[in-house]
Amino acid sequence: MDLLPSSRRNDIVPTRSTLFLPGLETVAQQDAPRLPALERLLARARSRPGGCCWALLAAQAGGDLGRWPVGPVSALADLGAAASACLRVEPLGMDAEQRGAFRLRAPALALTSAEAQALAAGFNAAFAADGVRLQVATPVRWYLWQESAGVPWRGFATPSLLLDPAHRPAPPEPALRKLLSEAEMLFFAHPVNAARREQGLPLVAGLHPWGGGRLELPARAAVEVPAVPGAGEPYLAGLRRLGVVPLQSGARDEAPTWALAPEAFQVEALARIDREVIAPLLARLRRSPGMRLRLATGRATHELGAAGLLQFWRRPRHWALAC
Repeated sequence: MDLLPSSRRNDIVPTRSTLFLPGLETVAQQDAPRLPALERLLARARSRPGGCCWALLAAQAGGDLGRWPVGPVSALADLGAAASACLRVEPLGMDAEQRGAFRLRAPALALTSAEAQALAAGFNAAFAADGVRLQVATPVRWYLWQESAGVPWRGFATPSLLLDPAHRPAPPEPALRKLLSEAEMLFFAHPVNAARREQGLPLVAGLHPWGGGRLELPARAAVEVPAVPGAGEPYLAGLRRLGVVPLQSGARDEAPTWALAPEAFQVEALARIDREVIAPLLARLRRSPGMRLRLATGRATHELGAAGLLQFWRRPRHWALAC
């Protein structure tokens, strides 16, 4: 399956193409497999620190994260709805023998869809009177809906992938902190965790909510296409549904690619991205002198033009050392 948008497979070449790959630095290990296309890009690009991927994309859509909050825009793509305030949620876990600290991210839990739905159903039964609802898009990506008319909860600024677990801050709202603590206790005693404990599987120990806000839009504003959760970043898909980021049928300015959502980010997936996304982008860059390629990882932005690609003296090294 080709991970590039359809316009990358025709004759239209944008002047600048942006590839979002947040969390790359967090999986950088020298014993990881070599990634030749990524290593060539990192060796020859000009780099600068910083650049929140979600903020960059919101700016490309003509706003900011207040105008285009991550949670509701992502829910529009994943669930086909963004009528009220919500946060995007990643389930967090711990080994069956651990106590207290959340050390496992969602991919390591290997949750099934049935397990995720059962945990959400237990949460909703317990907290329906509080005006909140948990909805599962994929086993690794959930949404916490805040159905009251109050100020939307903000949650964390970034997904847990980009935060050191030892320094992960608490949400700013006391009511949300209390809800998360109660959810931990609920999950600990849930039959799903009881069964996983007996099998020696990691336990679902808590929730990481982030990207909260409310999307104020008339009902007709959303593009009418089915919501289909997938491996790609739903924030980009949601902005495309809203029509504020082109669907790439003929765009020449910006052509964003976000092939892997952070909740599913694992080093094992990078080989496919290197082969199916980065290598074709470099090939197009080589054929298009006016094009520029930008790689945004959340901690740095790397930009490369066709002339830079020819700087053969800047020899690639292992990507874990270069990023």
